[in-house]
Amino acid sequence: MIVLKEINDYDRLDPEFRDKVNSYICFARWYVPYYRRSLQDFCADFSRYYEMPFTKDDSLSSDPLSFVAFQDRVVRATASGGTSGKRKMIFRTEEDLERSVDTVTKVFRGAGVKRGDRIAILQPFDMWNTGHHAMAAFQRIGALSFPLGLSGTDEYVLWLLEKLCCNILFATPSRASFIASLGKGGFCLERVLCTGEPILEAHRESVRNAWGAEIFGTYGTEEFDGIAYECAAHDGYHLVDDDLIVEIVDPETLMPAGGRTGLLVLSKINRTGTVLLRYAVGDIVEVDEKPCRCGSSAPRLKFIRRASESIYLYNGLKISLQPIEGAIRSVLGSVPIYQIILEGGGGKERMRLIIQKSGSDDVRDQVLRSVLSSIPDLEEAYALDKTVDIQVVLDGSFSSFSTTRRGKLPRVVDRRQSPP
Repeated sequence: MIVLKEINDYDRLDPEFRDKVNSYICFARWYVPYYRRSLQDFCADFSRYYEMPFTKDDSLSSDPLSFVAFQDRVVRATASGGTSGKRKMIFRTEEDLERSVDTVTKVFRGAGVKRGDRIAILQPFDMWNTGHHAMAAFQRIGALSFPLGLSGTDEYVLWLLEKLCCNILFATPSRASFIASLGKGGFCLERVLCTGEPILEAHRESVRNAWGAEIFGTYGTEEFDGIAYECAAHDGYHLVDDDLIVEIVDPETLMPAGGRTGLLVLSKINRTGTVLLRYAVGDIVEVDEKPCRCGSSAPRLKFIRRASESIYLYNGLKISLQPIEGAIRSVLGSVPIYQIILEGGGGKERMRLIIQKSGSDDVRDQVLRSVLSSIPDLEEAYALDKTVDIQVVLDGSFSSFSTTRRGKLPRVVDRRQSPP
């Protein structure tokens, strides 16, 4: 595994690893139809790797088989959840699956899973791979897992947690927080493993207050499996995949960022099913290569935001979620779990800001005023043009929130009609 932030980093690569990468580029260009087309003019020289064109996610969505090296050896097909766009199909050979489970096992060991643990898996087992990989990894560790998936009601999950004496829950942070909000304690839960969404301090507090448990995040994507874990220091995610190339690039120029923060671009150089080189996963991250307080020297990723985390209104206004979060924090002191739901049509739009918190009308009005003062263009659209209606909803029970089938709680839900 290597982390590349500056152009000079590409010249400093260990010669053995450089040869491995160059050979894999040649492999992709020879066996993978997509790269046969896109890399026909690229010389397999890693020192110029930053000049290789990015793999386009819309190409993976529209023609997933063009990324497969050995179609006759594929044994599993899975799909991304589609939370941030059209679903992508991923194909794995037996060799791919073996390596994937090896990496996911490292992730869960790092997050504290050990032999004898009893784990309730509240992740999907459908076309998504998360549950399947987790169950295989827990088996290798020697832990007993219960594949509850997404089908059970929250009350049934609570009943099973108690009856089966589970000490670990594996879920999205939103699902774990919602179950914790139901207020039933007395379980044996020691830790909650989370993936699929950014973890807010509000998630950690809800789990801690309900069960006295601690959240440990894991980081990964359907395209690249699990790749990193959060240790007890809770200071970023330790990378564990030895065959991963991690690039930090400027999201505007798409060149090496030259610093610790930028767009995360990944390549995995051992796949024989779906092959992905220089694939932007859509996250802005910071990479920290200093030794961690836990003693590990493995580089850590720190999630900052989604690269596309903005709202586009029909009047041409683009709103980043960062000032909205800042406005909430200025009133409440922290950022609780929240969601923005967009409704209406091209002539009149409604933006509902739902915050997981109980409070008075005065608190709700303070949040609204803070949001408007933080985004003058939005205040103009709300107060003067009256093209946008804004409602702040304080909901301590989660009843107003909208979740996906995978148990995720997206930051933005767009229910608007198409513009005229």
